[in-house]
Amino acid sequence: MSNLNVMAPINSLGYGVASINILLRLKEIFNVSLFPIGMNPEAQALFGKEINASSMFDPDAPCLKIWHEFDMAVRAGRGDLIAFPFFELNEFDERKKHHLSQCDKVIASCKWAADVIEDQAKDCNVSVAPLGVNRDIFYHHSERIGSQKPNKDKFVVFNCGKWEVRKGHDIVREVFQNTFPNETDVELWMMCQNPIAPPEYNQKWNDFYREDHRCRLLERCNTHQELSEIMRSTDCGFFPSRAEGWNLELLEMLSCGKHVVTTDYSAHTEFCTEENSYKFKPKSLEKAYDGMYFPEQGLGQWASLDGIKEEFSQSLRELYEKWKSGDDMKNTSGIETAKQFSWDACAEKIGEIVNVS
Repeated sequence: MSNLNVMAPINSLGYGVASINILLRLKEIFNVSLFPIGMNPEAQALFGKEINASSMFDPDAPCLKIWHEFDMAVRAGRGDLIAFPFFELNEFDERKKHHLSQCDKVIASCKWAADVIEDQAKDCNVSVAPLGVNRDIFYHHSERIGSQKPNKDKFVVFNCGKWEVRKGHDIVREVFQNTFPNETDVELWMMCQNPIAPPEYNQKWNDFYREDHRCRLLERCNTHQELSEIMRSTDCGFFPSRAEGWNLELLEMLSCGKHVVTTDYSAHTEFCTEENSYKFKPKSLEKAYDGMYFPEQGLGQWASLDGIKEEFSQSLRELYEKWKSGDDMKNTSGIETAKQFSWDACAEKIGEIVNVS
């Protein structure tokens, strides 16, 4: 096997989850020397051999850096630098353009991201390696012997992803209440605690959602097995995101055979189709601003949710009526789509990109 230097975060956030799953497969393809971005106990436990190998790394091996597009200056060795960034907006500032332009190759998670890179950072050598889902963990109950269909008397709408305006959390409660103004057999489950935000930031969101007694605020799960069990206990996912770098949770819901309602914009257009999703194209884009992660109305746009809230509501209502009538709620198309997006396939595609001279 050839050598590969990898720089990547190992944690429970989006970048970390993607890096862990990619690395678990890459180390079967390459002799990996791992340089964790932000050391933590989980990194050593999962990849101790690869971290130890970094002490005698091959300086001429390619360096794969799974990290933000604006931070590509630091690298391992002198081989080709291959960037794999995830981003949400459609415009880059000069720093992002400059950092990406120093890379020998750039990997995008989807065609939408590849198009943005090609438009914003000229002359970049861009390829696409879609991320994946672990179907041994995220599956429909009918696919496993002994896995029982949840027995419950409430229609559950689910959203997962750290509190952010970008993810549409400012409108989820509004749409839910407009769709179900008086129904008592519905619940909204929000697993959205933000581990990197100040406590008062989470508290503000928590208080906002607690105003409706039908909203349940769930703590972050310790394992993906726990998350998949919760997903299988819900009836549909509602992801009115303004922009995404991939949207792991949405694909995981599809893999669990759940219907999803979402925007037809940004990275998850790679796997959301007319057959597997209730998706709605935004009427326009708007400057990205939330006062927190996007504090200034500078470069970059995301989807405007104005004009499609009613369509979100109609879809949720349709799914509720289907559930109430006792119809089968299995999203077979979603499962078939999820089968096409594996972490093995992602790692194999990265391997092809790394090895192409």
